[in-house]
Amino acid sequence: MKAKGRWIVQLLIAILIVILGIFILVRQELFKQILVIALGIVAIVTGITSLATMNRYSFNRFNHMTTLVKGVLGIIVGVLAVIMPLATGEAAWTVIIYVLAAEMVLGAIVMFIDAIAVRSAGFPASPLVTEGIVSIILAAMLFLFPKSVADLLVTILGITIIVIGMTVGFVALWIRKRNAHVIVGSAETVSGEKS
Repeated sequence: MKAKGRWIVQLLIAILIVILGIFILVRQELFKQILVIALGIVAIVTGITSLATMNRYSFNRFNHMTTLVKGVLGIIVGVLAVIMPLATGEAAWTVIIYVLAAEMVLGAIVMFIDAIAVRSAGFPASPLVTEGIVSIILAAMLFLFPKSVADLLVTILGITIIVIGMTVGFVALWIRKRNAHVIVGSAETVSGEKS
């Protein structure tokens, strides 16, 4: 793609990003349903990943069982998170928030237990510990303020996406302006050389 046409693509992307941010702010309930479904998909993927990588480490029987429970529970909760918002709408939102928070707590406990086993086997445990801490923090926020946290996060996300879109748009316009000066400057240089 030519350099002078890139700013148009960037500007179109910026407009789409701003429209997405406005959609998030205006249609918060629909976006929450989409978000719960996305979290459900993440829980399914995380559960499958836990089951798939379980044999990579030499866990004892207890760690093997806890990882198995975490993986299966993640898949079940993920499937529920995908299906329930589609079936029951707003009532499912609060239930799913609490179920996801409980699954995050259980998953964090399993990650801490697995981190001890992984570290004793000589592998780095910091990714598991970090993921466990993040899960505990998110779960605590969801348990304490399910509706408030959801509304606040959706509003912050919408505003952030709008700001990002506007920034991308301003950068695209700046690139256009800079390229216009380069083209004008090079045209003056060429005409000066001819005379």
